[in-house]
Amino acid sequence: MGDYATYPENAVLEIYRDLPGPIERVWDYLTKSDLRQKWLCAGEVSAEPGGEIQFRFDHSLLSKHATPDSHKDSGDQNMVGVVRVYEPPHHLAFSWPSGEAEAPTEVVIKIIEIEGGVRLHLRHERVLTSDYMSGASAGWHTHLDILDDLLCDRVGRDFWEHFLPLEQEYKSRLAGV
Repeated sequence: MGDYATYPENAVLEIYRDLPGPIERVWDYLTKSDLRQKWLCAGEVSAEPGGEIQFRFDHSLLSKHATPDSHKDSGDQNMVGVVRVYEPPHHLAFSWPSGEAEAPTEVVIKIIEIEGGVRLHLRHERVLTSDYMSGASAGWHTHLDILDDLLCDRVGRDFWEHFLPLEQEYKSRLAGV
């Protein structure tokens, strides 16, 4: 199993990560704002389907570099989605807000215990454009690499230093699809 996202069907990306456990610790990093901000973004996560999930992005917490001009419109922002599934510590699903005139995408995260740790399976659905797909693929890849660093008690890698080359890699990969 590689670290790169795969595309099992149209408008869907999937990415897997084998992480150190226990599973409850991984679940906490997915759902507790103070832990989630260390690898993705801050924001409360409702424990009730139909409730809100908040996304408060502040990349200055994940990178020593300012948001590049090419990403100013998608850099630090606040968004709100809807929790679809909340089943600790195995299944979290939610809507991911898109552009103003676009329907939200959907993110499904499942985690299971495996020998030596936890397998996280992330599926991002309804990703309709190639730019969104390459950005989402590089974004999830980068954020999950940072999560892995933290769970392995390493300093999280720098977001922009890691993301920008991955974004170009995904654009090249997707051009061949």
